[in-house]
Amino acid sequence: MKITEFNGELFKDFIEIVHRTMKEIHNHPEYNLSKNNYNLLSHEGKYADKVFSIYSKITEVKEDLRKIEIFLRRFPLKKFYEENEISHLDYIKYHTEVFYHKSNTLLDLFKLMVNEVYELGYSEKKCTWGNLIKSEIVKETLSIKVIEFYHKSFKHIIEARNFNTHRGIFKDSEKDDIQSSMIIYKNSEKFNIEIGDDFRKMMPKFYLEYKLKKYKNDKLLYIKSGNNVAEQYINFFMNVTIPEFLKRAKEKQ
Repeated sequence: MKITEFNGELFKDFIEIVHRTMKEIHNHPEYNLSKNNYNLLSHEGKYADKVFSIYSKITEVKEDLRKIEIFLRRFPLKKFYEENEISHLDYIKYHTEVFYHKSNTLLDLFKLMVNEVYELGYSEKKCTWGNLIKSEIVKETLSIKVIEFYHKSFKHIIEARNFNTHRGIFKDSEKDDIQSSMIIYKNSEKFNIEIGDDFRKMMPKFYLEYKLKKYKNDKLLYIKSGNNVAEQYINFFMNVTIPEFLKRAKEKQ
């Protein structure tokens, strides 16, 4: 089995611990369905609960990234969207931005899982790369190496996300080129403006539609490729991080 393939045996051992601790709390004499029963968990149970919570979020982000591919394959409810000033380009841009943000979220969740598995005790706010690599416990681990290489592989996407989040910038010259021509056609129809034969010859509608379709297919391929790489990193990360969890959970029994 390749290190980038998820280890099913590790996952089985991981889930068995989670199930056992959940069963433990349901069988506790003070268990109350209407209350928060976290305090009833054993030391091992609390540890497993924290780690499983981060694992579940990573799994959810992985599924969200794959859903972006499905959303981009077609532009549904075209009439409804366009009536509400949402063009096909807007639709593609929105889901590309989601891809940027979810890719960055995955990086943050990797850090949080290292924090929980190795019991470093950082708050979410202080669980930064700078603090993690200061820790003698984790700075030479494979878990940290995976995070480091993930950041390098997705650096351009993380930078795009930062521009988008903090400065409202979406850099894409191809999109801008298509959008400018679409705006000209849209406004000419809306305000009954003659745009002239020169522009129609330079950018006929059929060619604009071709460019839009190609742009969508290229963006879909780009995101699909990114998702494949992200999934390999997730598998690699789990394969090298879960064994540490299993070791520490066993020590708490």
